[in-house]
Amino acid sequence: MSTTSAFMDRVRLEDGYHEDDLHFIEHSLTQLFTQLERFDPSKVHIGLRVKDRGRPGMHTSVEVHVDGLPTVVGVSSLTDTKAALNDAESKVVAQLREAADRHHDRRPRAARH
Repeated sequence: MSTTSAFMDRVRLEDGYHEDDLHFIEHSLTQLFTQLERFDPSKVHIGLRVKDRGRPGMHTSVEVHVDGLPTVVGVSSLTDTKAALNDAESKVVAQLREAADRHHDRRPRAARH
C-alpha cells in the first residue's frame, strides 16, 4: 500500500464531499500526505468539510488530528472547489509543521556521558 493510499484511508468525508470526490481529493492533498509521512497512518485522522459548495459564501475546511499533537484546522473561503481545498490544505500543513516542531522540541534529550 502506498503512503498516499494509507492516508486516503484516514480521510473522513463530511458535509459537502462525496465518494465521487475521492480521486480529486487524493490529488489535491499530496502536500499534506507528504507532511504526514513521518507519522503512523493509524494515528492520523483527516476530516474534510465544505459548506455551501459551489455557492457564494462557500467555506472549505481540512481538519487533521495526529495522536499526541493538537488538532489543526485550515479554512478557506475561496469559491473554486479545488483552489479552496488547496488553500485549506496549505494552512493545515503550516500548522502541522509548527505543532510537530514544538512537540519535537519538548521531548527530553538523551543524556550525554
